[in-house]
Amino acid sequence: MRSALLAALLGLSIAGAAVAAGLSLKDQMKSVVEPASNALFAVGGDVDPANGPDAAKVADARWQEGLKAAQALTTVAADLNRAQRESEPEWRQAAGDFARLAAVAETAAQARDGAGLSTAANALADTCTACHTKYKPKT
Repeated sequence: MRSALLAALLGLSIAGAAVAAGLSLKDQMKSVVEPASNALFAVGGDVDPANGPDAAKVADARWQEGLKAAQALTTVAADLNRAQRESEPEWRQAAGDFARLAAVAETAAQARDGAGLSTAANALADTCTACHTKYKPKT
């Protein structure tokens, strides 16, 4: 468990460097967005008051994991929203939603708002699914 957490945190810590290194969209999604999203969704479930836990009792490390994940997503979202990325209106809408929801998740994690983080993570999952349905190549 501890090794998995350290690996996840290491992966998230290099997120900014990955974007700065000019990774392709596919590589950003695989190396940054996928692990950060998985971490955010897991933390969102842990801190969701509807699941029973008292958010105040969630360990600080878990909140920090959620915050780092949201920050990684915010960084990638900014890159996805660059003007030269895509001009299709549906892409711009999805990328804008991704950026907005990543920022909401980051704010909720900073405030230790379990309901807010859970809601943002779930809405982000819906946005990701809709975008992948249209843009992710079928294999």
